[in-house]
Order: sequence, then structure tokens, then C-alpha cells
Amino acid sequence: MAPKSRKGAVNVSCDTHVPVIKLSYTWRLHNFSMRRDEAGQKIESSHFSAAGHPKLTWCLSMYPHGESNEGEDKDFVSLFLRLVASDKKDVHVERAEDQCLRDEPSLCPRRRDFGWKKFIKRARLLKGTEGLLTRDKLTIFCEVLAFLDSVNTSSQNMVVSVDVPECNLSDDFGHLLESRQLSDVVLSVQGKEIRAHKVVLAARCPVFAAMFQHEMKEEKEGRVEITDCDFEVLHQVIKYIYMGRAPKLNQMAEKVLVAADKYDLARLKAMCEDVLCSKLSVEKAAETLVLADTHNADQLKANALQFIRVQADEVKETDGWKRMASENPHLVLEAFYALVDEIGALSTRFGRK
Repeated sequence: MAPKSRKGAVNVSCDTHVPVIKLSYTWRLHNFSMRRDEAGQKIESSHFSAAGHPKLTWCLSMYPHGESNEGEDKDFVSLFLRLVASDKKDVHVERAEDQCLRDEPSLCPRRRDFGWKKFIKRARLLKGTEGLLTRDKLTIFCEVLAFLDSVNTSSQNMVVSVDVPECNLSDDFGHLLESRQLSDVVLSVQGKEIRAHKVVLAARCPVFAAMFQHEMKEEKEGRVEITDCDFEVLHQVIKYIYMGRAPKLNQMAEKVLVAADKYDLARLKAMCEDVLCSKLSVEKAAETLVLADTHNADQLKANALQFIRVQADEVKETDGWKRMASENPHLVLEAFYALVDEIGALSTRFGRK
């Protein structure tokens, strides 16, 4: 046998990841007001780096009396974040100091200090009214986010599509029914016979299942006599059991609904209801309501009542309505209640407006 034809394609994809290093550092300077540094003299924190990345090293530098003695610089405290060592060209830095004096992201070029010559006025800091010095201790907090070189991960896979034939299960079972192959039961109606298979009937129909699973005459003889159904109607029912559809349902919906109710075929019954709902008319509304009520077709009954409620003046003049009033008076009462409910709902709606 020749191998099945396959249509293939190659999917190539790439994922780009940007590793991010995040570290926080706190620097506490005790007895800050007691320092006697001159302008241009700096103090530095210890060097710090993120775990696993020793080549990326930072420190904080502070000039308590300003970075220089020029102009107003000496009146300010200067603060810088210094990149001590790095194997990266640029490092993106985010920082935030205690009391939120500064909160800005920035780019820190390699081996360059970043910060402020005029971080905060020294007099303002020493005044103490803003709580920036707690017990003469200045706390500097910074948070660094370092974005490393992006990493690309490529992958490819072969996508293979196989030509899978459509499922012909329904048609295959239909052929099995028509061919009569391996049939083991005869359904007899109006002098005609339908040869079928017990296992299929039992699997699809609760009534046939009960019939064949007990020591009944039909099980022993392999023959079922059906007296309350037309041959063509039964044929449509059996076709539905085998194939999931009844080819002539549109023309025989009323009779098939009766048989579907008898053989407990809920889906076939609903299919019949759907067809009959689409065919509701003034002339047939009452007859359809009686049919639905007799065979517990709830969806069909609800739609028939709705139709009669809307077309009440015309429907009540039909022969079907008069016959229903004589033989099924309880349905006239149900239709009346439905009409009253509709009128009440309309009154309430417009009354509120």
C-alpha cells in the first residue's frame, strides 16, 4: 500500500529574553551633623553587587559639604551612585532615596558617576523639622535595575498535516441497515418487514434495549410485531436510530413525533418539534397544541400557546379550535391563562411608564 501523502511545513520561532538584575542597597550615616568634612571631600559606601554578578559593582558617594567650593555648591549635600566596575556598555538605573527626595529612572554610562551636585540643602537637612535626620542618622536607600544583554532562543519544528478522510459512520450504518448484512431481528409492520440488528437498536433506543434484554417473546423469536405505526413512519424512525437523521422528517413530522415519544427517542422528538414550530399557522395551531400536550412535547406546546396568544382572534374561529374546546377543554383554559398573563404583563409595563 502506498504511503499516505503528507504536506509539511517548518515553523521557526525565536524568543528574546532580557535578563534583569534587581538589587536594593541601604546606606546609613551616623552622627551626620558632627562631620567636619570640607567642600570637595567625599565619603563612600562599601561596594555592592547583586548575587551572582560580581562584575557589576556599585557604590554611593556623598559630599556632605558639596562637591566643590564654587558658588552655591558648598551649601548643598552632593550624592552620587557610582558604577565601580561593569562588563556592560550601559546600565539602566532606577533610584529612590529616603523621604522620596528623588525618584527618577536614568541611564548610567559605564564608569561614570550619576547623581546630584545639589541633592539637598545642608541647612534644610540639619534643621530636622522634616524628619530627614533621625537621631542624627541619615539613611540613603537606592534600588538598582540592571538590564543585561538580551538572549535569543531559537527553535524550529516540522508541522505535518495528514489527509484524514471524513467520518462516514452515519453512512456506514445506513448501508448496514439497507444491506441487511448480519441482521438478527425482523420488525414487522403492515405486512412489510425491516431487517435490523438488535445491538444497534438496543444501543440507540431504550425501549428496544428493554425488549431485548429480558426474556420476552421478541427476544426469543427475533421478531417484533408493530401494530400502531405506519411502515414509512417506522422506517424513518429506524433510519434515525442507525444514521442520526430521518430523511423525510419534514413531510412526516407529526407522525414521527408520536413514534419518537413511544420509543423514547428524545433527540428525534425535539427535531420533530422544531419542524412543527416552523410550520405553525392559524389553521393548525390548535391541532399542534393538542399533539404537543398529548405527547409531552413541552417546547412545541410553549410555542403553540405563544402563537395562539398572538393570533387569538383568528385561531378561535378555526375548526381545530372548536374541536379542541370540545375534546380538550383544559387546553382552552391554558390558552386563556396565557393570554391573561400577557395582558397583565403589558398593563404592568405601561402602567410603570
